[in-house]
Amino acid sequence: MKNLNKIQAFHLGLLLVLLIAGGYGYYKYWNIALVNGKGISRIEYIKTMERVGGKQTLDQMIQDNLILEEGRKNKITMNKAEIETETKKVEERLKAQGQTLDSALALSGMTRADLERQMLMQKIQNTLVKVSTPVTQAQIDEFIKTYKTQLPAKATKAELETIAKDELNAQEQKVAVTDWLTNLTKNAKVVLK
Repeated sequence: MKNLNKIQAFHLGLLLVLLIAGGYGYYKYWNIALVNGKGISRIEYIKTMERVGGKQTLDQMIQDNLILEEGRKNKITMNKAEIETETKKVEERLKAQGQTLDSALALSGMTRADLERQMLMQKIQNTLVKVSTPVTQAQIDEFIKTYKTQLPAKATKAELETIAKDELNAQEQKVAVTDWLTNLTKNAKVVLK
């Protein structure tokens, strides 16, 4: 009889520990926030996030996976030296704007790993998508005329033309990448669950 009481006491103690742990887990992890004592559950939060920005986020995740898959197929990688070179370029641009890389990453909710992933995706896109139409002098002249007030005032004509050409090439590349991604997504087998 004494053994039975010890077993019952053990089970009761175990049940009490599980109830306390369950209550703590519920309090700590079930609700993401409390508003005037009323909880907002994680499930409610996730459902709202899916409804509000879910499609856009899912579309972006699908595109990112397709880009990385194309990179793997074409054996496009970035070694540590390339990552460091690209990171230094980003740091220099941010420094010219009075920011640091860490503050810019924190502001955008990114980590260095996120930045490196974006760099790899950019390299894949730039390697696989080539702009076929060269920029003409007429386009360069029109760009300088249109954006004259936004261009550096002390820049020489050659510097302005270089800026214009780079910007026009970037715009053409963006259009070409968008078309490439549209075709890539259209031809991909995507199963939504």
